[in-house]
Amino acid sequence: MDAMDYPLPFSSLRLLVPPLRLLSAFMWQVAQQRAIKHYGKLEEFVTVVTQTVPELITDRQRTLLLLALRARVTLQLFQGEHPEDLNKIKIHLDRFSSCGLSQNNDAQMDALEANFLKLTKNLLEDPVERIQFFKADFPVVYGCDFDTALQALVCQFLSRLEDLLPVPDLKQTASWLSAVPSASDECLQSLSHTEDLQYLLQHHACCGKLDKRDNRSSFITRNTL
Repeated sequence: MDAMDYPLPFSSLRLLVPPLRLLSAFMWQVAQQRAIKHYGKLEEFVTVVTQTVPELITDRQRTLLLLALRARVTLQLFQGEHPEDLNKIKIHLDRFSSCGLSQNNDAQMDALEANFLKLTKNLLEDPVERIQFFKADFPVVYGCDFDTALQALVCQFLSRLEDLLPVPDLKQTASWLSAVPSASDECLQSLSHTEDLQYLLQHHACCGKLDKRDNRSSFITRNTL
């Protein structure tokens, strides 16, 4: 049976997948599905991660990614054609103007940001130009190729994050856990809802994940306690 035929509830999924990987997977879904309503959260995630680990991606990659996300959100608001949307666009413009995205004074990136600001201001002030832009220029400049390039940037960012934080094996996790005795209470809380654990185990059993051959030594025999 395929895993997709027997989906896990999120409460069980949290027992199996580390929180950061769950969050990264959600962010990848946001980019893959072009869920523009969540692009602000994706931008926030990228910003927090790259501020903490700036060497994760280059400054140019970071700037392009953040600028692309903001551009897509801002232009989406224009297509709403409601006065309140225009007010939201002005808020976005204020965010652009308050601080540059490039951290290393990259002239090319600064020019890209300045050009988009200029475009957005023109679209705000000139309804005729706005109509013409979304009719002729938007499908070409911000069409499928733009979304594909954005997805590639997100994929590169998340892949680098995955390399930085690999999931530890049982031995490594037990070693880290032993250094934090107070964590035992939180670990035991996972047993307060045994139905989540049972569902998780049933899921893997039904998907044929269990190795029925008894050809491995146990964790206890490999690691004398």
